[in-house]
Formats: sequence, structure tokens, C-alpha cells
Amino acid sequence: MTGTRAYAVREDLKTYNQRLLDYVKEGGNLIVLYNTPEFVPGKWAPFPGELPSRAEEVSEEDSPVEILAPDHAVFNWPNAIGKADFDGWVEQRGSKFWTDWDQAYQPMIATGDEGQAPQKGGWLWARHGRGHYTYFAYAFHRQLPYGVPGAYRLLANLLSLNQPRPASR
Repeated sequence: MTGTRAYAVREDLKTYNQRLLDYVKEGGNLIVLYNTPEFVPGKWAPFPGELPSRAEEVSEEDSPVEILAPDHAVFNWPNAIGKADFDGWVEQRGSKFWTDWDQAYQPMIATGDEGQAPQKGGWLWARHGRGHYTYFAYAFHRQLPYGVPGAYRLLANLLSLNQPRPASR
């Protein structure tokens, strides 16, 4: 997992980014937390996308959330994730959403402030080789310090994407 705004402050991350993409391609799981426009999806993500300087954000912490891919593993294991997991968020939903992306990416949720069109570019997932690539612009950096249970459950699922599920009984 790369930290919030990591591409703005870590030149080595840009220099050696191909190592991360190779890791994903070989079966790894990479989660890129939200970044400012120093992150250029066409250079540092496995497939093209657009993160403009005036990227969208959703600042209303209680904006309604629509789960776009409810059957995806990230919503089902190890925790069943639903709309209630987005209750109790503080300060904002997220920031620095992509405005356009390659069809290889799957948008996972949509949300928007009152009067704003639903934003789908805040959480994008793609299979890259044998691995998982996720751009996640939602505000873990705000939710985790406040102990928001749904954020922890969601983070556990994101981190578990490349882990085998236990056998059913």
C-alpha cells in the first residue's frame, strides 16, 4: 500500500514504480491511496486514466454510497461489506478521484455530494496479470484514526485480495 500523496513526496516511488507493477503482475496486491496530480496514471498505473489538477472530491461525510460491484471479492471476504460500512465516516468521503479510466478498471462504488453527479473514480480496481491493482481515493487517513469500524473492515478486505479463501465447511 502506498501512502496518501506518496507520489508527491517520494521520488524513489516514481523511479522504481515499475517494480510495484511487476509485483502486481506476478500475483501481488497493490493499493494506491489517494494522490495529487503528481501521480500520473498513464505512467504509474497498469492502465491509463486521468487524474486532473482539479480532481473531484466528495466532502459530505454522509453522502449516499452505491456499491457497483456487490459480487466482487472485496465486498464479500473476509468481511461482508455493505452500505452500513460507510456510516459514521468523518470529515469527508474522499478526494482526488479519477475522471476517466481504461475499461480494464472496474469502478467499485459511486457517491457524490448533494447536487453533484455520482462520482465513480474514487475506487478503481483492475486485474493486472495474476494480481490486483486498486486506486483508493477514499479517506482512510481520516477514518482509521477515528476508529470507524466500516473503514477497518474495508481495509481488511482490500489487504486480503490476493489471499486464498479458507475452504468451505
